[in-house]
Amino acid sequence: MQSVITRVFQGVVWLVLAGLVVEFYLAGAALFGVTTFQPHRALGVALAVAMLLLLVLALVARPGRRVVGLTVLLAVLTVVQVSLPRLLPPVAALHVVNAAVLLAVTGAIIRAAGRETTAIPSGLRSPEAPAAEEPST
Repeated sequence: MQSVITRVFQGVVWLVLAGLVVEFYLAGAALFGVTTFQPHRALGVALAVAMLLLLVLALVARPGRRVVGLTVLLAVLTVVQVSLPRLLPPVAALHVVNAAVLLAVTGAIIRAAGRETTAIPSGLRSPEAPAAEEPST
């Protein structure tokens, strides 16, 4: 069951990453008059729900401290992101900066979760097999 939840977590985090890229496009399209900001707002609400769902999945799947910590950070930044447009314009302008940080943190979660699932616990390695080197970042 744990592996199913972990796979769901990985799938949702990839969907969030794709959704964030689409969000940037929708914001740009609205700025240049291609569409209104309504699609950007609607997808933003769906992504906020998905990012908070990621936190629940991470707490259940327990993919490792780093992944859980990054997911907590993503959830906090999501609450900030949803709140920013309602603030004074100089502060609300940080909405785009926070969106870039959300994109970066989501990418970090994907990388960290990938490391967690490809790592072989030492108890499962054969005694003759050397330990895998940790990739440097």
